[in-house]
Amino acid sequence: MICESQMLSGKATGREKAGLIEKYHLGPVALHSGLILSCILYAIGGAYLFLAIERPEELIRREKAIVQFEQLKSDFISNISSAGDADLVEKNLEVYTKQFMLMMEDAHKVHAFENFILNEHEDGDGAKDMWTFSSSLVFTTTTVIPVGYGYIFPVSTYGRLTLVVYALLGIPLTLVTMADTGKFASQLVTRFFDENITVPTAIFVCLLFAYPLVVGYILYSSSNITFLDSVYFSLTSIFTIGFGDLTPEMNVIHMMLFLAIGVVLVTITVDIVAAELIDRVHYMGRHVGKARQLAGKMIQLAQSLNMKQGLVCGVGQLHALARLGMMGGKEGAGVEKVNDIAFAPDLMDGFDFVDTLSVYSRRSCHSGGNPNSARNLFLS
Repeated sequence: MICESQMLSGKATGREKAGLIEKYHLGPVALHSGLILSCILYAIGGAYLFLAIERPEELIRREKAIVQFEQLKSDFISNISSAGDADLVEKNLEVYTKQFMLMMEDAHKVHAFENFILNEHEDGDGAKDMWTFSSSLVFTTTTVIPVGYGYIFPVSTYGRLTLVVYALLGIPLTLVTMADTGKFASQLVTRFFDENITVPTAIFVCLLFAYPLVVGYILYSSSNITFLDSVYFSLTSIFTIGFGDLTPEMNVIHMMLFLAIGVVLVTITVDIVAAELIDRVHYMGRHVGKARQLAGKMIQLAQSLNMKQGLVCGVGQLHALARLGMMGGKEGAGVEKVNDIAFAPDLMDGFDFVDTLSVYSRRSCHSGGNPNSARNLFLS
């Protein structure tokens, strides 16, 4: 009895939970939340992974770059000191400049020169590393969205191979999550306006135009770039263009939220506007299809009328031909006197000659009465 009561209470509890899930639509909410959480965890896990791969490579390349810069500096000083001729000094300066510019094409060497040679942070105090958790999180976020600013990038072989696999898995996951979130939000807004798409379309289009302006003003107030550059950076980011030519000072969490909200807003706007346009196109297509069906029925009716009229005309001609033959036989047997006027039977109306281009047909058309009458042909 106790087991049966426990089973019955368990079933009742299960039904209550199922009722709550259906009542508050917790199933779809859990699915959408799971997709968003999976994207966040994927970006964070990727940040730790690339940090573990690229951080040691950065330290090795930094040490080599510092040694190369110091060697180039000492060689230049020694050559200038030993050279007494001005032309030789100018030649050494040109060689030094070319070598220096070639070294500055490497991102790690540029970073080492700016932070450890120019500012003399040999001990590492106050120097900024390229690969930190924050920069790695920006890298993974802008990879899977994908914006791809290009501020930092893997240079090791393992890092680049890992990036290929990471992007192949992360980009589809993120795009599906963005599309799903945008679809879910657009359905909620459409239901709120009683399935009227026009009002949500206008709202989200206005939000899409206002979002870069608002974010641009925030960046302009808190960073070192102008308002126009801030709006430019916002637009190229939310539309996943991401040239990477501007580097505003922005918190990593704020940048992630800015990119996620902007891309979702673009997705929602495109989804609603596309739905509105597709609905209009289907409306026009349905009316065009009805007009085409009506035109086809009219053409079929006209063809059937032409066939009936031709059939009636042909039967009348056959009857007229038969009567002409019968009357000609009777008169040939009983009439001895030849008339001066050619025979013109009265029952040949509706009889058409094949040679409609003959002189008789042309004359009959200009004469009064029925132009197709055989009487007009003989009497004209």
